[in-house]
Amino acid sequence: MRIRRSALFLLMATSPLLAHAQLTLTENSATEWTATNGTITAVFNPAAGELYDIYLNAYPGDDLVDTTSTGGDGNPHGLYMDNSGTCISGIGSSTTPTANYHLDGGHYLDWWISWPAASGCPFTFTLHYVLFPNDPTIWTYTVANYNSADGSGNLGQVQYVNRVSWDYFYDTYEYNEGLNNLGAWSLTLPANADINSSDTGRAVQNAVVDLHGFTLPSSNWGREFYTKYDYSTYEYLHQAQCEYGSQFTACAIFPSTETNEGGPTKQNLAFTGNILMGELNSNHLDNELGYTPTTNGATRIWGPVGFQYREGDSAATAYTDAVGSISGALTNFAADTILVNAGYVPTGTTRGTVSIAAASGGGGTNVAWAVLGDQNTNMQYSSLGYQYWVNLNSSGAGTISNVIPGTYRVSSYVLGEWGEYRADDIVVTADHTTNVSYSFYPENFSGGGGSTVWTIGTPTRSSDKFLHGTDNYGGPEACSGCDDREYSGNWNYWSDFAANKGSVVYYATAVGSHAATNNLLDWNYTQWNYFDPGLYDSSNDTTDNYEHEIPSYVAGLTGATGTNGVTTPTPPWYVYFTTTAAQVSSGDLVDLSIGLPCVESNLTASLNGHALTWTAINQSDCMVRSGFSGYYQWVVFEWPTSDLVASGSQDTLELTVGNNAQEGVSYDALRLEIDSRGANPTTNGQNWHDYEYVTSGTYIAANNSVSSN
Repeated sequence: MRIRRSALFLLMATSPLLAHAQLTLTENSATEWTATNGTITAVFNPAAGELYDIYLNAYPGDDLVDTTSTGGDGNPHGLYMDNSGTCISGIGSSTTPTANYHLDGGHYLDWWISWPAASGCPFTFTLHYVLFPNDPTIWTYTVANYNSADGSGNLGQVQYVNRVSWDYFYDTYEYNEGLNNLGAWSLTLPANADINSSDTGRAVQNAVVDLHGFTLPSSNWGREFYTKYDYSTYEYLHQAQCEYGSQFTACAIFPSTETNEGGPTKQNLAFTGNILMGELNSNHLDNELGYTPTTNGATRIWGPVGFQYREGDSAATAYTDAVGSISGALTNFAADTILVNAGYVPTGTTRGTVSIAAASGGGGTNVAWAVLGDQNTNMQYSSLGYQYWVNLNSSGAGTISNVIPGTYRVSSYVLGEWGEYRADDIVVTADHTTNVSYSFYPENFSGGGGSTVWTIGTPTRSSDKFLHGTDNYGGPEACSGCDDREYSGNWNYWSDFAANKGSVVYYATAVGSHAATNNLLDWNYTQWNYFDPGLYDSSNDTTDNYEHEIPSYVAGLTGATGTNGVTTPTPPWYVYFTTTAAQVSSGDLVDLSIGLPCVESNLTASLNGHALTWTAINQSDCMVRSGFSGYYQWVVFEWPTSDLVASGSQDTLELTVGNNAQEGVSYDALRLEIDSRGANPTTNGQNWHDYEYVTSGTYIAANNSVSSN
């Protein structure tokens, strides 16, 4: 407890005025303002922007922020904005900020700090905090105004960071963090946050700590790691997440998807140790996502996002209360004239409704989706305007309410089917329902009379169905408390595929007496260029012990380097299959579709020695960030059927990655078809523009700016 706060604690405990739901802001000094609503109090530095003391008024001696992590002003970081991009340094821009506030009687208190634009720094950033009476939530939002006269600019990260106290918060709680991870889960954080200490493990990668080294049984490769990328949250169903302890809970609340960026498939960070995140825009897992305005005077709001604090609630109750408070919050936002004047559109008659009717585009719970986003833009890069999404029912129907008036693109897809419907010029007006009707057609090249020869996996825009992408609790490589999603050091690739000396070998059909594989766990979620996770050895104080765990056969592989082999390229992967005479006669083209939810490398596909190379674009680093999707892209390789061997004989598909980094590509699904119309979007007569096309001497990029399907 800092001495200067003791008098304030006494005042909070004894003042009859502050015992009621009264909104006040006291300017104690040039670097300290105190704001309260009678339930919660926050101390604000108007020269820096952070809330460095936060406590419930019933517990004035219990500071809920992490007092061990301090900024340049000597105060705890607390709750603040953490951006990256043009002219960003820490919380805001490099210019000198100003602060102000508006107190509207018993309705709301909105206070802010603003960094003005300047030459070379084209954004004016204004970070706001808001309190409403009796609400144990601090709401925050940010407004960016772009001035092209000061140059061009971009933002790669816009996120709220809440460093909560290690004394009170040491477990995390999340609900519906992914479509394949529905329901609740909790994760206990490393003891007292000292994750770089030898007492709790050592850092082996950026933000990855090996908690126990090789103290686990040597017969069980599975290990325990802590990483801030644990269970990276998909935005599909994301409404809140919480950190908790035995006395207090703190939850981040997301009342709407509208100021997010990147659509529902985006993964983001929910926690970084004891940091409760509000990540609305980030290129952590999708390297090229960001906000780059092109119109002078453009204004963008991120938020509001809430940080709610409670005493005595279980994590599940706190989460339920947090989500349950959203409806009241939306009503309160409409009363905040500062927020409304900044461009926020209150819910109600000032907004519109979109009714979706997608013929053949339904799928039931969490299968079919429709997304509203930026015009002429892949939804994964939607960032300039607002975005919304809805799960379409089995009939293909869904309703999106409270849509801010404007013109949107609708994107629609069905998990398990290839392709995406896209239509621009969807106009939404206030107090009106816009009806959108269309037919979703799966993009099957063999649909014109050809044949599907084989598939590996189904297209769900994630690598979560393959080995180490699934929840391997209790699996052969798992250990108690381990989860493969945490970090690639939970397994040993070279041991997993030692039977074929590092190659994945998959029989997509029966070949002679060899049966079809039919086991997705025989296909790894990532094809690495080389595999070298950092591992901690508790006996010799090193964090590069993986070199001692590489099987001896690796030394004999092509490209093996040095004595430890850690940068030895992984061998090609092979898919073996046969065709029938009927399949070959159904068309003169062979089309290989590969869904790639994450890429850092070129990919070469060779059919019986006839090689085609796709050059990586839209790179994302989720494979080393414990994520299973970054930027999703679909590549189609095409050969003439003359490149196949005789029907009934073994065909060989070879897949190779390679660049100067460890990463390669992650897989979603693969499909091989024989057909006549082919995949060339300029000649096949289909309005399909959502994939990249590669054939001998020709490459055609996906055209994300036009409607499709």
